[in-house]
Amino acid sequence: MTGMSEESFSKARACALRLLKVRPRTEAELRQRLMAKGFGAAVQENLLEEFRRKGLMDDAKFAQYYVNQAVFSKPMGRRALLHGLKARGVSEEMASEAVALGTKDQDELETARQLAAGRFSRLRGLAAPVVQRRLFGFLSRRGFSSDVVYKVVREVTAVHSGMP
Repeated sequence: MTGMSEESFSKARACALRLLKVRPRTEAELRQRLMAKGFGAAVQENLLEEFRRKGLMDDAKFAQYYVNQAVFSKPMGRRALLHGLKARGVSEEMASEAVALGTKDQDELETARQLAAGRFSRLRGLAAPVVQRRLFGFLSRRGFSSDVVYKVVREVTAVHSGMP
């Protein structure tokens, strides 16, 4: 541990452990939080190496955790899942693998239909173009592909408005 004090390293470890107690984090997230707290590069590198060795930090495990949480708590499209993982510092390859594995049993079209039907109930009484625009925006922000969004918006608005 050259270039750092044992006290600084202990404080960084305590800080990182508190962060990990709340939820799993990626290496990039931990590095960013430690930097914001003023811990130097040497402290960060040594601590992250220790955490990797001990299995306290693993971007692949984080990616699976993130996808599983998202699929059950806030359903979204694969595109949004990929974006969320990459924004947290997970590599493209690792993110793609986690999304593919975590959504293999998920029918994206059916998920979008369920979300749209739930949202549609809040939009009753609005003009059809407004409902379509809001549903389109809602599903797009949830990361569904434009093909899925167009199809679902057409289906939901046709079923609920009696249009063909």
